[in-house]
Amino acid sequence: MASDEDYMAFLDKANKDPSEGYAKSASKQDFKATDAGVQVPAVLKSAVKDAFYTSDADEPFVPVCLNWDEGGKGLPDEEEFASLISHPSPSSAQVEIQDPADWDAQGQYSDLIDAVRKAGKGNDVRVYRITRDGTRVEYWVVTTEGKGKGAKLVGVKALAVES
Repeated sequence: MASDEDYMAFLDKANKDPSEGYAKSASKQDFKATDAGVQVPAVLKSAVKDAFYTSDADEPFVPVCLNWDEGGKGLPDEEEFASLISHPSPSSAQVEIQDPADWDAQGQYSDLIDAVRKAGKGNDVRVYRITRDGTRVEYWVVTTEGKGKGAKLVGVKALAVES
């Protein structure tokens, strides 16, 4: 008969993180959602409370606030966006731009889209879908706040697991 200590040792071993002791791969890196010293608009902070993206993982939305010298062109293209979020290889990042109405065809994220639009004072809102690995993607719902060198890319993002 096994002792209580043997059983506890078995449980401890069974519950260990299987990736313990292995180096974290680059694909596990989190993309940058906020720059140091920027003030996330209050409307976004309150919008993400209890807001989750429904997928195989139901991940929470988090606010986005990045410095963006928009140079009069508004929102960034795919490669510029990948650079802004510190993708390790912006030129080969799998970024797809979507219209918010297509991304949220059911209207379940309309409050978040409205909050992003409000944070950008009515500027265009765009959804960037960026692939992290085989089944994991991130959806970034963003707009611009301000103009020129002092502008920011503001919005919300969430991780989705799509199997």
